[in-house]
Amino acid sequence: MTQFGTWQPKIRGRLFYNWPCGTCEEALRFISPVQLGSKPYDVAIVGAGVVGCALAYRLSMYDLRVLLVERLHDVGEGTSKANSALIHTGYDAKPGTLESELLREAAAYWPDLAARLKIPLDPIGGIMMAVTDEQERQLEVAKKNAYANRATDVSILSAAEVREREPNASSDVCGGLLVPRESMIDPFMASIAYAEVALVNGIDLLLGVDIAGVELGQALHHLITADGHRLPACRIVNAAGLGSRRLADGYGGGAFDINPRRGQFVLFDQSARSLVRHILLPVPTVNTKGVLVSPTIFGNLLVGPTAEDLPLDDPEAAHTTLEGIRRVIEGGSCLVSGLTEQPVVATYAGARCACNQGSYVIRYNDGAPGLVTLTGVRSTGLTASISLARHLIDGMQKELGLELSPDIEALDTRPESAWPGWWRRPFANDTVDARVDHGCVVCFCEVISEGEIRDALDSPLKPRTMDALKRRTRSMMGRCQGFDCQVPLAEIMSSHTGITISQLTKNGPGSELVAPSQRAFTA
Repeated sequence: MTQFGTWQPKIRGRLFYNWPCGTCEEALRFISPVQLGSKPYDVAIVGAGVVGCALAYRLSMYDLRVLLVERLHDVGEGTSKANSALIHTGYDAKPGTLESELLREAAAYWPDLAARLKIPLDPIGGIMMAVTDEQERQLEVAKKNAYANRATDVSILSAAEVREREPNASSDVCGGLLVPRESMIDPFMASIAYAEVALVNGIDLLLGVDIAGVELGQALHHLITADGHRLPACRIVNAAGLGSRRLADGYGGGAFDINPRRGQFVLFDQSARSLVRHILLPVPTVNTKGVLVSPTIFGNLLVGPTAEDLPLDDPEAAHTTLEGIRRVIEGGSCLVSGLTEQPVVATYAGARCACNQGSYVIRYNDGAPGLVTLTGVRSTGLTASISLARHLIDGMQKELGLELSPDIEALDTRPESAWPGWWRRPFANDTVDARVDHGCVVCFCEVISEGEIRDALDSPLKPRTMDALKRRTRSMMGRCQGFDCQVPLAEIMSSHTGITISQLTKNGPGSELVAPSQRAFTA
C-alpha cells in the first residue's frame, strides 16, 4: 500500500450531501443516484459511526466498490461523538467473549494505527480505584480477569501507592489496580480519519441520507432512501447503531431488542487537568462500569458517564438532566477530592446501543442472502472498531462470498499535514511564514487560527456544519463555548464556501444559526 507525505493525494471516491439548494455547494449536493455511476456496489454500509467508518477504511484496501451512507450530516455524529474518549486494553472484558478478543487485538494495533492516521493518542495509563473494603477485595478478582484477557502488565497498588501516584485521590481510597496501557484519544478524529482515507481510496460517501427500507432481490438488493432513490448493492451491512432495529425490520432481519443507554458527562475547564495524572476508573458493579474521572487528550478533565436505559426512539436520549449531572459529580467526587471546586465548561450526553441479546451481535445472511446485521456495540466500540472491521470482513468472505483482491494504489495513512492544529501548532513551525492566516487567531480559548479553519473546510470530507468544523479544529470547544468566536467562524465558512450566513447550520438543515425572522438581514 502506498503512503503519502505532506502532499494531498487524489481523491478517487465521491462525496455528496443530501441537502437543500444553498446549504452546500452544488458540486457536493446529492440529487440523483446517477451521480454515483451505474455499477452496483459490492458492499453498502449503512451508518458512518466509528465502526462503519472503520469498516469502510478496511474495505477500501481492496479492489471493491463500496458505499458508506449516513443519516446525519457528518461521520461520527451519533453515538460515536459522545463517549469517554478512551482506548481500552480489554482488561475488564469477560474472558472468552468476542468483545475480549477484539479489544485485545485492537489494543496492540492502536499505537501504530493512531500514528499512521494522525489521531492524537496518549497512553497515560489507568488506575481502578477501590474506595470501600468490599471494592478492595474485588481488586484481586479484577487482576485475575485481566490476566485471563492477557493483560498481564496490571498490578495491585496499596492505598499509599495510589496516593503517591494520585495526590488528589479521595481520602477513602483503599487500594487500586494499575492498568498501564489505558489511553486517551481524540474520539472525533478516529471516525474522520477512517473515512478520509476510505474516500481517498475510492469509496463513495453519502451524508444526510436516511435509508427508509431495503428492496430485496436475488443477487442484488437496493437501499431505498427516504427521498425514494434506489441504491444497488450486492451486500448490505447494517451498522446503523440505534437505527439498526428499524433498518432490520425493512429486510426481515432476526429478532433483537435494543434501547439507548444514556451516558451523561461533565467536562471541566483545563484548569482542572492537574487534579489527576491517570485515567481513574471505579470498581465496576454488575450493572455498570460506573463513573470515571479522566484527563482528555484536549487538556480538559472529563467525568462520567451515567448508565440510564431509555425507550428506543426516545427524543431525549441525548439530553442531560439535573439528576444525571448530580450523579456524575457525586460519582467523580468518590474518586477525586476537590472536584466540586473546579469550573465546568460543558455537559453532554451520549446514547449507546444496548442490546438484550448481548454485546457485539453479528448476523450474516440475516433475513436474506447478502445482509449483515451488526448491533449491540457498546462503549468499547471506539477501541474495537479496527479489529471489528477485520472480523466483519472475514465473516463476509466466509458467509457472503466476498472476494478480496488488494488495491495496489490504496493508502493506509494520512499526510503529516492531517495532524490537528491544536495538537501540532502550525505557528510553531514554518507554516506561518508561508500562510499568514495560520497566524491569525479566531478562537482565542483554544488558540485556533483562520488558516486551520480554512484547512479543515478543504479537507477530504468537506465539513459544512459548525459542529463538524468544531470536531475537527476544537474551535467553539473552549471556555466560552463559541460565545466569542461563532460569528467570525460563520463568516469565514460563508466566505470560503459561498453558503450564506442565513443558510449555515449547527448540524444540518433544521438547525440554522439565524432565526427565520432575521434571515432577511443576513441574506
